[in-house]
Amino acid sequence: MNHINAQLTARRTSLAKQQSTSSIELSVSNTNNTSIELPEEIESLNVGSDYWRQAKGNRYRMLIREGHLSRLLELAEIARTKDKPAFWFAAACSKAEWERTLKFLAKLAEVQKTAVQVAQKLRTDVTKFIYQQVWLGVNVERWADTAAEVGKRKAAYFAWLCRREVQARADGRV
Repeated sequence: MNHINAQLTARRTSLAKQQSTSSIELSVSNTNNTSIELPEEIESLNVGSDYWRQAKGNRYRMLIREGHLSRLLELAEIARTKDKPAFWFAAACSKAEWERTLKFLAKLAEVQKTAVQVAQKLRTDVTKFIYQQVWLGVNVERWADTAAEVGKRKAAYFAWLCRREVQARADGRV
């Protein structure tokens, strides 16, 4: 019976407090909207003390509210390939680096598109070498067209053309 009386007293006290607070106080106290659940891919990269986990979680939720969920998931996938995934992900999503991260993701999409086109011209799979050449700024589409005219050893000829261009740049001939 005492337990029930204690619960009723607690409810009355909380109702009295809510009625005594103004609408401004209620709206200020409710601005911490953490109703967005972080996907497991992102949550698993949110490490550290409780304070930092909360702060970073709020940052990720804000980015999700702004419409960047797909970008965050893409960054989480990239982070898994790094030595320190949680650190890399937190740095990439930081306020100071976010604009740079968006440029990186745009460039990455462009590189992937170009790599797929080159692989189709060479009738091969997309390889790490093709990605490297695209990132280096080698004229891969031109060399893929040239190599596509060769018979059996298209990929080897493509690689030779790309390496020759990189070496010419290093020697200052281009």
